[in-house]
Amino acid sequence: MRIGFIKKSLRKIDVRFQLVLLNLLVFGSLTYYIIEIGYHYPAVFKHSQWLKESPSRLLYSLGSRVYLSKVTRLPKIQYDFLLDETAEEKHLRESRRDSIKNGFLHAWNGYTRYAWGYDELLPLTNVGRNNFNGWGATIIDALDTLWIMDLKEEFNRSRDFVRSVDFTKSNEEINVFETIIRYLGGLLSAYELSNDLVFLEKAQELGNALLPSFDSPTGLPYNWWNLTWGINKKSHELSGPPCPPMRLCGSKMSILAQIGTMQLEFMKLSQLTGDSRFFFKVQDVIDTLDNAEKHIPGLYPLEIDQDSAEFIGSHVSFGPLGDSFYEYLLKVYVFVGGAIDQYRRMYIESVESMRKYLIKEGKVRNRSELLFLGELFNDIFSGKMCHLACFVPGMLAIGAKILDRPEDLEIAIKLAETCYWSYNVTLTGLGPEEFWFLTSTDELSQNEIDWLEKQEEMNNLPNGLVRISPTYLLRPETLESLFILYRITGDKKYQERGWKIWQAIEKWCKTPTAYSGLKDVNTKQVEMNNIME
Repeated sequence: MRIGFIKKSLRKIDVRFQLVLLNLLVFGSLTYYIIEIGYHYPAVFKHSQWLKESPSRLLYSLGSRVYLSKVTRLPKIQYDFLLDETAEEKHLRESRRDSIKNGFLHAWNGYTRYAWGYDELLPLTNVGRNNFNGWGATIIDALDTLWIMDLKEEFNRSRDFVRSVDFTKSNEEINVFETIIRYLGGLLSAYELSNDLVFLEKAQELGNALLPSFDSPTGLPYNWWNLTWGINKKSHELSGPPCPPMRLCGSKMSILAQIGTMQLEFMKLSQLTGDSRFFFKVQDVIDTLDNAEKHIPGLYPLEIDQDSAEFIGSHVSFGPLGDSFYEYLLKVYVFVGGAIDQYRRMYIESVESMRKYLIKEGKVRNRSELLFLGELFNDIFSGKMCHLACFVPGMLAIGAKILDRPEDLEIAIKLAETCYWSYNVTLTGLGPEEFWFLTSTDELSQNEIDWLEKQEEMNNLPNGLVRISPTYLLRPETLESLFILYRITGDKKYQERGWKIWQAIEKWCKTPTAYSGLKDVNTKQVEMNNIME
């Protein structure tokens, strides 16, 4: 009996010993490979932090010094689409998708053939030009599109180009805002889609190079910065070569949209690298804007003094120089999962005042339901609406879902109708850069009424529009709002409207090598401007 018990015990010990050996073998192999990876690819551990922090800790951290403690699950934005597409509907959708992809490839191939490495292609003369630092803006701005369209060969070629760019040097001053949204945003998007560390390493290189541009008396970044020479802070003049003509390099004036449209990129950089300095730089900017005195709560003048952090003048616009600041208030709130309530408060203040002071019913004949978004000059309303402001419908629609503000969705739908209408009333079916409108409360003399009648007849302007700035710069805002409203409401009319605009672009803007903007959208003698933004 005792001998049998001993044999059974020995067998149990033998099994346990084998399991211990197996565990040691597996653990040893894993340790070996981790050491090997860490030795050959140190950036893996440097950036991902997966040995130091849990995934949730990384998600809720904006660098090692900022932890978001009140992250919440925000409401769903997108409409619940039914999977009941017919074969005919699928064919139509896929053929349209292919048309747009082919349009992208047409522009991309023209750029790569005639302007590779330049910032932009001039699509009529087929030469390249540099107007965004000379780092190949088109390449880096298109990285996410290449990935989404599954153009991996083109993506990999672009990746090799990115690796060769030195983001720490500039031959002349760079625009800090444009550099952040185009280059830093492009690099971060490419990294998040592909998980290729080259893009994150280059993003961090660029971010570090830009940090000194925030070293102003108030922490508001300089508009222009030379990565090689810096700036003379006493005079706000660049220390290196002379400033090119038409650029306010030494200006002490900050632009609202420029300083308020870098928070997403810098916060994401902090999240991915563990370096909280990027977060603090852009959060200080928001705090400064939040605390600055404003004539109307939530409506921020377009200019602010870099030395005193006081607003200059009282020009308020959701169009040029102001637009994306308001957009980023909402998107940063979404990005941080509602953890920084300041962004929600500032956004709601802005939307409430916009609705009260800037949105008016128009006086367009037979279209009295159209809403227009104007501007304020010295607290006086101006009936001027810009194509850039046509991002607002999309912003309001997202905010309506995130913040449970259904009335904002109604306004978004009406404003999007106006933006689309501005395309439909021109001879090309493409929208003008700006248009001036009458409001429903404007009282007109008989002479003014007669003048409007002549405008309608002679200039093909709807009765209710005073005039337009007729250029078309290939702007995306109206299409973006239509896309967002389709995804939020599920209404397929927005798909049809987007397709109609795309057909107009194909008809009037396509050149043998790419696409061009237009000088006048409301003439039968269409002339291109030789610029592909």
